[in-house]
Amino acid sequence: MMIRRFELPSFMGHRGAAALAPENTLPGLDAAANAGCGWVEVDVMLSKDGVPVLHHDHSLRRTAGDDRQLSKLTAEELGRLDVGAHFGSAFAGTPIPTLAEALARMAELGLTPNLELKPASGTEKKTTEAAIEVLRASWPDNLPTPMLSSFRRECLETALRRQPDYLRALIAEHVPDDWHRLLDTLDCVALNVSKNHLTVHRAEAIRGAGYGLGIYTVNDPVDAQKFRRWGADCIITDAPDRIAEALSRPLPPLGSDRSVT
Repeated sequence: MMIRRFELPSFMGHRGAAALAPENTLPGLDAAANAGCGWVEVDVMLSKDGVPVLHHDHSLRRTAGDDRQLSKLTAEELGRLDVGAHFGSAFAGTPIPTLAEALARMAELGLTPNLELKPASGTEKKTTEAAIEVLRASWPDNLPTPMLSSFRRECLETALRRQPDYLRALIAEHVPDDWHRLLDTLDCVALNVSKNHLTVHRAEAIRGAGYGLGIYTVNDPVDAQKFRRWGADCIITDAPDRIAEALSRPLPPLGSDRSVT
């Protein structure tokens, strides 16, 4: 397929702004906007009754202190959990939002969504279709085109079939050996890769092929500047306030870190 060249933002809030407020919550979206984000990444999963909600883990233990799996509770039940108190007393009582609620807040704040699809095993198609249905109903046509991203290729294949106009990004821990074929087949505009497993040579190859390159999760300003020197388009960060300040400074020339792996 022909590459759809797209200019990614220089930085993007991760799970809202996970260093500033509880992840994947409405206060997290507020924090991202206050830190200067134009884009924000959040995680989308399905409740027991098929409602897309914002949450990263399949278990509710880390965020809500509840041993149950998210997929075993309805959206109403999830909305009664407290996923803010673990972050700090100021956020006590913060609930898990539905995707529709999150998109409404993003539209108010001027945040463009990057929805990472995180399906339970076997629900790749269902999760993607449900997220697209909510986007169609909730995201105004006059706002920037949203992005759908995932580690799961079936999610991106479904997104391509059901809503080809939305942007797509493949996420990977390691850059796949067949990255070029995958990005072409899935008609992605970008590859989002872990900061831990990227080399400058791979970064140059991806950018040279015309694709956007996002790096996650970068919270150290020195690392942010390094990856920008390598040619990364977008730094995906829990701490957009710190990263925005770092990227506002002139970048040193690319030097000895070319050999860093």
